[in-house]
Amino acid sequence: MDFVHPEIDPSYATQLKALHKPGNPIIFANIYDIGSLGALLSLNDESPPSLKPVQAVATASYALAETIGLRDDELSMEQNLRSVASIGFFVRHAKLPLSVDLQDGYPEKEVECVQRAIRLGASGANIEDSIPKTGYAKGLEGSLYAMDVQTERIKRIISAAADLGVPDFVINARTDAMRLTPLPEKALEETIKRGKAYLEAGATTVFVWGGKRGLRNEEVKLLVREFNGMLAVKLSDAPDALTVNELKEIGVARISVGPSLWLMAMNTLRSSAKRILEGGRLYV
Repeated sequence: MDFVHPEIDPSYATQLKALHKPGNPIIFANIYDIGSLGALLSLNDESPPSLKPVQAVATASYALAETIGLRDDELSMEQNLRSVASIGFFVRHAKLPLSVDLQDGYPEKEVECVQRAIRLGASGANIEDSIPKTGYAKGLEGSLYAMDVQTERIKRIISAAADLGVPDFVINARTDAMRLTPLPEKALEETIKRGKAYLEAGATTVFVWGGKRGLRNEEVKLLVREFNGMLAVKLSDAPDALTVNELKEIGVARISVGPSLWLMAMNTLRSSAKRILEGGRLYV
């Protein structure tokens, strides 16, 4: 199917940016294909107009890659944008803003990448400062782009969006200092320094991911204070992880789940298939 996209509408980016409110955050149940998008959008179909739970849509590159048989660090810009093309078409039809996970922005192609994403319906993007093919085990200098390099890239991306008439394009600037293994001694200090620089460069929010460890309660509170509330976090799957309501109370501006819904769906498929193949019923 060929996806014909409408003219660029900057109002969706303005709408998306306005949804990032400390203490009343935008909540993303990240999707990864047309099927998962349809399931998500059905929640709005089942709700009265004033209570539609899905206010915007976001993709997760890890899950996008897995659906086409790749690892996250193998997903090319072309493959990522191909997914954005189909998803963006249906999100725009639903009259919702779309935030896309563009990984590290594909260095040296970031301007082309973001402008093509905008033409495909994106109103915002997740841009990370970790180097996909390097992994998280080579420390601050080996696993992350230099702060000044990443700051300039954020500025270029925002300028490229403005050149297309979308000055409110939302950058969720992810920093992975707290994701490194082993965790550097000054990881939190580095996170704050980078986050402030990215906000100063024009990012709407700073996304801090704590990996499997997750962010601690006091760390989230500190980051909210340091970033004036413009903190984005991923829900952790740790048993004692902070809930959506607890994160709201602390004052974050954005909450997402990354590839968690894809992982949960695959676990359900596996366990259900196992039960059927072992002679059981379709449903428990």
